[in-house]
Amino acid sequence: MAPKLKPSTKEYIKQNGKMTNRWTIKHHTVSSATTKELIDSLDKLPRKKGVILKELAKRGVQVDRG
Repeated sequence: MAPKLKPSTKEYIKQNGKMTNRWTIKHHTVSSATTKELIDSLDKLPRKKGVILKELAKRGVQVDRG
């Protein structure tokens, strides 16, 4: 599976504003995060720094590492 920024979560499906017994699993992967989220999480998640920098390079974003 793709590298994750945070653990997967279980999201319940609401219908007409009411909870149902149905749910989906949401995976918080690096590729599904927005560019702003990735830049903000560079300092917060030092163990994931390499993966985040690779994803930003793939998107063509230059980040000052200084």
